Amino acid sequence: MNLEKLYEISEKENIKIYDWYIEDCNGIYLNYDKINAIALNYDEIGTYIEEKCTLAEELGHYYSDATYKLNSDFQLRSKQEYKAKKWAYSILVPISQLKEQIAQGLDLYDLADYFEVNCKYMIDCINFYTEKYGLLA
Repeated sequence: MNLEKLYEISEKENIKIYDWYIEDCNGIYLNYDKINAIALNYDEIGTYIEEKCTLAEELGHYYSDATYKLNSDFQLRSKQEYKAKKWAYSILVPISQLKEQIAQGLDLYDLADYFEVNCKYMIDCINFYTEKYGLLA
């Protein structure tokens, strides 16, 4: 899925996107009184790929109802972040397409290029799917 499609999803779901400085953070999903918004720190997001992965994860918070208060404990924050990432992985790197590309012989770098994510994101995604489903090849 490309970045434009993610913005279309945001618009369809009536999630406003704001350019907002957030210290030490590329993005944040906000839900207040049934108003949904995503703040993206465009000054910190350096590339199309970073923007795409950040927006996908923030949409994951919306679709997975994975919200928490800023003062929530580490365990709850980690759990909610994990739920959001699972959604983002499934949208950006669908397992069926990943298996297909692995069968075609693509290596890590080619997979990252194919799905338009960075190598670290690709590794995290592969690890997630491997833990959930076992071997992917």
